[in-house]
Amino acid sequence: MTNQQTMLYQGVQIPRPVLNVDLHVLPNFTGRIVLYIENGKVKCDRRLLEEEHICALDTFIEMAREMELRIQEVSGGNDCNKNS
Repeated sequence: MTNQQTMLYQGVQIPRPVLNVDLHVLPNFTGRIVLYIENGKVKCDRRLLEEEHICALDTFIEMAREMELRIQEVSGGNDCNKNS
């Protein structure tokens, strides 16, 4: 049985890595947070709202295709409307 303080990695039991993180939330916060970690240090964190979801780009494209949405690339900078 695996101890909570170790994990199995490539057939070897190793100590679980620990990352101490200071989160910018209230003590009674319940929810989801996205962390950006670089070289083992948290560079930023952000709360996710209830209606927000995260997925990889290929997953987003697959979902859009399943819903038969058409995605079209738009070029032209900040103001693409040539009629204004």
